[in-house]
Amino acid sequence: MGAMNIKDIKNNTDYTKQICYYTFFAIVLIIIFIVSPLNKFVLVSKIVKIVILIILGYTVYLNYNQTNMLKGGSSNNGKEFLEQLNTNIIASYVFTAFLAILIIFVIKSLIN
Repeated sequence: MGAMNIKDIKNNTDYTKQICYYTFFAIVLIIIFIVSPLNKFVLVSKIVKIVILIILGYTVYLNYNQTNMLKGGSSNNGKEFLEQLNTNIIASYVFTAFLAILIIFVIKSLIN
């Protein structure tokens, strides 16, 4: 475990942007095709729900990779940096839990 350098921080930023974009896109699709009246179109709705599940699954994968990268940071950067790193890791786990709840909601709506 080495100290996090500029390249690691840039990769972390890129992962965060991707996770944000994919989550936003999935939430927009959920609002359009699950919550709105467009869910009455059965075939399109089921296809979009499968696409939403794929997007959310990929988002969980990216979040998992980012969390593992954050775990690679060491205490060589100082106590304050390590505390922020641990806070980010905990927030990542909480975000993954919310994504799991969203995935369960989409699966439940797909079955009904």
